[in-house]
Amino acid sequence: MTPVAEREPERLSPGVARWLLAVAYLVFAALYAWQASKRVSPTIFSDEIEFTQISRGIAEHGTPSRLGEPSSLGSLYTYLVAPAWWLGPSSAWEAAKLIGVLVMTAALFPAYGLARLVASRPWAVAAAVGAVAAPPLAYAPYLLEEPLAYPVSTAALWAIAAMLIRPGLRRYALAGAICVVALLVRGQLGVLLVVYLAALGYLAWRRPAVARWRSGWTRGDWLGVVLLAIGALVVFSAAAGHRSEPWYVATGFQKHLVFDNAVWSVRSGLAVLPVVAAVAAFLSPELRATEAGRAFVFVGVAATIAFVTYAAVKGAYLAKTFSILVVERNVIYLVPLVLAAAAAVLDRRRLATPAALVTAAIAALLLVLNAELRLDQYPYFESPSLAIGAFANRNLSWDAAHVERALVAATLISLALLTARALVRSTNAALALAVVAACGVTTWALTTEIYAARGLNIFSERMHQISPKPVDWIDQATGGEPTLYLGQQMGKDQNPIWLLEFWNYSIDKIWSIDGTAPLPSLSPDLGGPDGRLSPDPEVGWVVTGNGVEVVGEQVGEPRNGMTLIKATQPVRFRNAQKGVYPDGWMSDRASFSQFAPEQGTSRGFAKVVVSRQGACGGGIPTAEVTIKIGPVAVVDKQPGFARVDDVIRRRLEPCGLQTVVVRATVPYHVEVAVSPTFVPDEISGGGDVRELGAQVGFAFEPLR
Repeated sequence: MTPVAEREPERLSPGVARWLLAVAYLVFAALYAWQASKRVSPTIFSDEIEFTQISRGIAEHGTPSRLGEPSSLGSLYTYLVAPAWWLGPSSAWEAAKLIGVLVMTAALFPAYGLARLVASRPWAVAAAVGAVAAPPLAYAPYLLEEPLAYPVSTAALWAIAAMLIRPGLRRYALAGAICVVALLVRGQLGVLLVVYLAALGYLAWRRPAVARWRSGWTRGDWLGVVLLAIGALVVFSAAAGHRSEPWYVATGFQKHLVFDNAVWSVRSGLAVLPVVAAVAAFLSPELRATEAGRAFVFVGVAATIAFVTYAAVKGAYLAKTFSILVVERNVIYLVPLVLAAAAAVLDRRRLATPAALVTAAIAALLLVLNAELRLDQYPYFESPSLAIGAFANRNLSWDAAHVERALVAATLISLALLTARALVRSTNAALALAVVAACGVTTWALTTEIYAARGLNIFSERMHQISPKPVDWIDQATGGEPTLYLGQQMGKDQNPIWLLEFWNYSIDKIWSIDGTAPLPSLSPDLGGPDGRLSPDPEVGWVVTGNGVEVVGEQVGEPRNGMTLIKATQPVRFRNAQKGVYPDGWMSDRASFSQFAPEQGTSRGFAKVVVSRQGACGGGIPTAEVTIKIGPVAVVDKQPGFARVDDVIRRRLEPCGLQTVVVRATVPYHVEVAVSPTFVPDEISGGGDVRELGAQVGFAFEPLR
């Protein structure tokens, strides 16, 4: 898969090129392995946890599963890292990161093949090095699809271009197969199948029989073809909108954001020069004069349209449904193409005409002037290239205006360098300019990657701090025996739960009594007034979270609000509350059930405390509080009243507190209703948009 024609005698032999690639691979793999060792915790939730659970299922059972429940494949990546989970949690974590590093860095080799289509060996090596010195390599230690998707996508683009250069059944099959594998690695890479089909259409269009047929077309025929193409695009958009909600929302309601997201996603952290050079290369008649050049340009343009369209639609959809993001993560697969095109321009002095370079610089300026910098968001996972702006902001004290001016200056310098390279008469001077440009691009890209990885690793340290130490404390205490995590109101911040499950293999079930547990999960029914769970979890150990206690022996001290219990069989609630957030606030309703005696005593007092001492500002309304107490019963498989013995009503003023103590006999049930509620963000800001009623606490005080 080499170029059809060589422009100049090669300065490197194939053997030397292979040695250079091998050395580069080892150097960059070592760098990224070191960076990976500094990443001490997963951070992207729930993606990394889901892939880990599926990989563990494959490692343990040979089929995809999550916490024992059958699961979809998710990605071929899960099979890639599955062997790592045969090790213990900490060793498996290090092994999985290392696998990602070694595989993603291997993009060096298909990137070299892609660049060789249009550049000599030295410059193809330079392009390949750039492809793995780029900001996307900050994703290498993540338990996500990117470490595998990046090299597979690069291989697919190379195979499609090679198929166009020398069509044949084997190359058709190889390119198609790699595109299918890419789709199984990451769903987004389905756009490669679009590029593949476009390439097949391109080959059909250029067949001699079709060319002869086209030679007789009139202007009216060509106009008809254009109109048919426009109609086909309209039909495609309508069909896509019917089958895809993101496409429907983005193209139907968010058109104004589609272009913005396209521009934001393309703004590259590879320095500006590769963008200028790539656009100039695609405009170059000399590059398109060879079969290899035409194939490369076609694949480059088709892939750019496909990936940028995907990113633009996704970004516009997320802006409507989630948040306004810079979705560079979805176009990182264009990096090897852009660098290969830049290598071609630096390799061949006359390839880019001054007119093409000026046009390319104008395009780059439009990207730079419309870029999102997000200087206040570091690290920014969705766009690692933004780290270069954060670097200037934090280390050079540059504000957004300074960064933007620097990017404009970089564009003009890129134009000057490439123009001088094309026009200078001295071969040595031209080569020196090219080498300076290449070194500058690599320095920019690698600086960005290192700073992005540093920021992401700092964030992982913050996540690691919220995990109890040692992180595998459950496995150590239980000896790896099956353990259930059981809690309520787990929806607001599930990071501690995800991390607990990640580091402790023994946790094989995560349940909540109110349906707020992360999937796959179960909300057990109440099996009887004695607190039995239905179904029985069939475990000997339970980790209880917010508002839940089970009958058994506590092992060790609670850690971060989580308590490990050696459960009495069958597993039974000691008590449980519903509708109470981890910070003690309830909304308009909350309940509490005491199922088991305390200190061997069933008779005593039910104590309920309701408070607005955490809400004292103006605008907080006075609330009416209703408390009901009575024997517990199973009502629709959940705790309820056998009868209501007492109804207590109180008024709760801002900053006020009410305490209610009522005689009760276990098992009993309490329900609290508060009206009206208030939204803190509407009164004093701060971003808390919950509808809050009161802070509430429940207790059973046995008779002594």
